[in-house]
Amino acid sequence: MKFRRTFALLIFLLTLNLLIAGLYATPTKAEGTAERPIIVCTTNVVGSIAEEFVGDEAEIVVLVRPGLCPADYDMKPSDVYAISNAKLLFYQALRGEFWLQGLIEAAGNENLTMIEVPGVYNTPEGAKRCINIVGGNLSEALSMDLDAKIESMLAEVDAVASEIASEAQTLEVEKVNVICMNWQTAFVEWVGFNVVADYGPPETLSAADITILVETARREEAALIIDNLQISVEFGAGIASEVGDAHVVLTNFPGAVPGTGNLTEMFSYNAKQLFDGLRTWRSTKSLRAEMENLKNQLTIFQAATSVALIVAVVEAVWLYIGKKSMKSLETREVMPNEKPR
Repeated sequence: MKFRRTFALLIFLLTLNLLIAGLYATPTKAEGTAERPIIVCTTNVVGSIAEEFVGDEAEIVVLVRPGLCPADYDMKPSDVYAISNAKLLFYQALRGEFWLQGLIEAAGNENLTMIEVPGVYNTPEGAKRCINIVGGNLSEALSMDLDAKIESMLAEVDAVASEIASEAQTLEVEKVNVICMNWQTAFVEWVGFNVVADYGPPETLSAADITILVETARREEAALIIDNLQISVEFGAGIASEVGDAHVVLTNFPGAVPGTGNLTEMFSYNAKQLFDGLRTWRSTKSLRAEMENLKNQLTIFQAATSVALIVAVVEAVWLYIGKKSMKSLETREVMPNEKPR
């Protein structure tokens, strides 16, 4: 009897253990719950493109936050884990991505496929090249037909580029001189502005470099001083204040500013900052000219008033002298019997 109770208890405990194990077991691919492939992107330039292509079909991990310069990236354990389990890694070979090789070595993923997306990306042609590279490689790696999506995204870039070019022509930006952070030069020149000088990160500039920028801005009558959000929002402001220019801040990565989730939205945002800055500069310049004109008119009025006052004083003196002379003559005529002396 005692043996039966012990046996029954063992059966109960074994069954309970199997039930608990079943509740906490990780589903296998055969059970239809396969994990999504991991796609790692060094920046949100390629990350935003990949996200638009794959949606929920893959997990997109972006290493550098959009508001940061890649050179300011700090390696995190979660990034090492992501790369160690990633299927693809898209990188741009930017100067700031010097940490990438060490991160890859730390991850130790021998099955990782690395894809470089090189060149300028913040112009319409550069953006379309990035879209083709990312889309083509995702199609092959994930066995997805992305041709229609690629064409749609390329068309969006062309549409935004056409809108920007039209407004640039209306504002005659080709006649406008500007100075900008050199990582934004490609986009600013594509819009049509005349870049008369550019500059690197402020910490690399000497006092002589800054003096030259200020002198150039004055000599070339620059309208805009253009900063890059991921580097500085204050350096250009100082120069703009010094020379009376408009200060503009552009973003170099999608997602750093609300409403700039992809490259086309980033282009629209940056172009708007440039055009609004130009309008501000022109209205301010017009106001300054009007104030200068009023100042000149006031100077002329003050001079004319002074002359009129002098004339009035002279006339008053002459009238006074004239009256004295007349009075003297009248006195003499009234005294005819006066003997000569």
